[in-house]
Amino acid sequence: MKLYFRTLAIVMAALLAVYIVGCGGDDDDEEEAAAAAFVSASPASGDLAANGSISVTFDNNPGDVTASAGTVAGSGKSRTISGPFDVGALALNLTWTNGDGSHTLNYNIVAADEDAPEVTASSPEDGAEGVDPAGLFEDGIEVTFNENVSGDLMLMDGDDDVGWTSEASDNKITLTGNAGQELSNETEYKIAGTVKDGAGNEAEVSISFVTKAKE
Repeated sequence: MKLYFRTLAIVMAALLAVYIVGCGGDDDDEEEAAAAAFVSASPASGDLAANGSISVTFDNNPGDVTASAGTVAGSGKSRTISGPFDVGALALNLTWTNGDGSHTLNYNIVAADEDAPEVTASSPEDGAEGVDPAGLFEDGIEVTFNENVSGDLMLMDGDDDVGWTSEASDNKITLTGNAGQELSNETEYKIAGTVKDGAGNEAEVSISFVTKAKE
């Protein structure tokens, strides 16, 4: 009788383990199967150069993404659709496998862009003197271009990278300081790096400024 109950206990434990593993597997499958939805595109509409590109964001990994024109690349929640596109009106239809979703973006395709992006404004301005290092550390640095760009800029002290974080968003790049990266007085700093537009045209950025003396 003892042997019978011991065997029954072992069988029940095994069945319970199988049940738990099975439930866990279902949760993983449900998480992996979470349907993806379109969130945004940059540019969202309007004129687009024939050799331009479009950045598309989803709320989850969309799986395999296809486009009615251009070439799709990327992973995770983001994809890039790159030309060449035919000049004229374009209704770009996107479809993706995770959720069987679809979305249409409308553009006016214009001649290929062969011009490199240009800096239109910066804070601080190029050549500025007497810049307050504490205020700059608090507010950050912003560089604005005449079109949307990607890439990273560095804040340099001579040949050394100060290490500020660079973030590109549409036609602006922002540099933000982290703890321990405060700026010094009476020091010349340089903002430097390479950016490119959606057509792949590159531009070198070089902006310098000098911080003020201690009060």
